[in-house]
Amino acid sequence: MTDGARPAASSAPTEPGLPRDGAWQPFFRVVALVFVAIPLLNILTARADPISSILAIAGAVLFIGILTINTRGAGAGGFFGIPVGLPDARKDGALATAASIGIVALIAMAVLDTLHQPDTGWFAYFYFASTAASTVRNVRFAGALMIASGVAAGLTYLWINGDVGSAIIQGLSVTIIGFTVFSGIAVRRTNRALVAARHELARLAVADERSRIARDLHDTLGHSLSVIALKSELAARLIDEEPARARAEMEDVQRVARDSLSAVRETIGGYRQASLATELAGARSALEAAGIDGRVEPAPEGLPPATDAILGWAVREGVTNIIRHGGARAAEIRVEQDPAAIAVEIRNDRDPSRDSARVETSPSGGPGGMGLAGLRERVATVGGVVEAGGLPDGGFRLRVSIPVA
Repeated sequence: MTDGARPAASSAPTEPGLPRDGAWQPFFRVVALVFVAIPLLNILTARADPISSILAIAGAVLFIGILTINTRGAGAGGFFGIPVGLPDARKDGALATAASIGIVALIAMAVLDTLHQPDTGWFAYFYFASTAASTVRNVRFAGALMIASGVAAGLTYLWINGDVGSAIIQGLSVTIIGFTVFSGIAVRRTNRALVAARHELARLAVADERSRIARDLHDTLGHSLSVIALKSELAARLIDEEPARARAEMEDVQRVARDSLSAVRETIGGYRQASLATELAGARSALEAAGIDGRVEPAPEGLPPATDAILGWAVREGVTNIIRHGGARAAEIRVEQDPAAIAVEIRNDRDPSRDSARVETSPSGGPGGMGLAGLRERVATVGGVVEAGGLPDGGFRLRVSIPVA
């Protein structure tokens, strides 16, 4: 994750019912202040020599510095009131190394000065070291340093007091507090990542739904409007010579318009599904109205609903392109089925890609524009293949194949 991506995670809205990000920040800052100030004051007020006083202040500053660097980043309200950021792989290695050196220095400082002034607050610096180690982003480094802090604390206590049981307890307490803080920070980072992922999934779902509606509206209205325009033109030509046929064509226009309105409503509601049998029947009517010699094979029975719908969309898109580009005299729609796959192939005797003034280009570089691009998206969801291109004899072929499984 780059630095530029970090604000996206930090700006994720707080989940409903949870405290806003940073609400507990004042409390944790007070805890941090007490955690650092009490042992520091004990050392400074225990008639410590100047060198010990300087080391005590330097150790406290080092501890706060390590926490600040290791918990930089996303959002406020992190542990001790310092932000708990998401990891940055580019910087974690260098930061973990620098932090580890600082923590080792804290451990060494705690050992030497506790032995030098055993009755002051120097033992708390073992807790400082373990807590600082819990914020190291490299898990192996963090675990080793927390354990090292506990071992050093136990051995130092044993050297001063000679009590093995108490030394073990002291060492374990130093290590355990480090792992407790480590667990809290890990949970915090995980929760932030989950919230960010949830909002990203919601955003992608909205984008996917918009894409679905745009694709369905294009496929539905593109075909219907092409048929309406074609039949209207035909009725206008026939109104004087064959008024009865012109009336029939206009009645078809009304029917197609009503069906289109219903289809748009279904599309917006997410219920629109094409049917191969229905689209093949519509293709016969549309090709006939366009004056194209159409040979359309019947649809097989028992197709899975998803396969049936996608092949229906393929027929609709293929016929729409034939009518829209015009100039075709003959077209053929074949349905091929074998144990491995089922396919629809749509051919016509005119290749629109040879007309550079009218051809559209899809995102994949082939002819067809949004319609073929949307069809490719549909077919890809079921592992199918779309082939579209010119034929040697000057025609054009669209073939959609879907695995039976």
